[in-house]
Amino acid sequence: MKKNEIRGLHCVISDSASIGKGVKFGNFVFIRDNTKIGKNSSIGSFVDIEGDVTIGSNVSIQSGCYITRGVIIEDEVFIGPRVITMNDKKMSYRRKSVKFVREAPRILRGARIGGGTILMPGVTIGKNAVVGAGSVVTKNIPPGAIAYGNPARISGKVSKDELI
Repeated sequence: MKKNEIRGLHCVISDSASIGKGVKFGNFVFIRDNTKIGKNSSIGSFVDIEGDVTIGSNVSIQSGCYITRGVIIEDEVFIGPRVITMNDKKMSYRRKSVKFVREAPRILRGARIGGGTILMPGVTIGKNAVVGAGSVVTKNIPPGAIAYGNPARISGKVSKDELI
């Protein structure tokens, strides 16, 4: 365990991962190669971070999330429990005729993602946007927008007093 890091039980963290000061991990966290996590972030229990992932500072990822390879999460982001990200539009597994093209989601600064949400390949969640719980995000969500549903649709704008 690195200095200034709080790690729960049974965590597996790749030697090539870069972990900032003050990061807290719950139990059973799995972090693969080349992942970068900024300072003072919190990773809940049973979180799986695939690798080549960048997570900013002051990020909260709640328990049970799956963060697929290549995702970018900027500073001050909140991700509710059981959020899933996907990075392969064509599901190319074991199909030589289908080329894998990584299209991981991006979650920009100050965004909030409600629990149980699914972020489809290639989507961007804009700065300070809010995605309601249980949504399936198939298209980009603009900065400061509120969106929810399956598929997620814009329903309003985040109030100025909630912006970071």
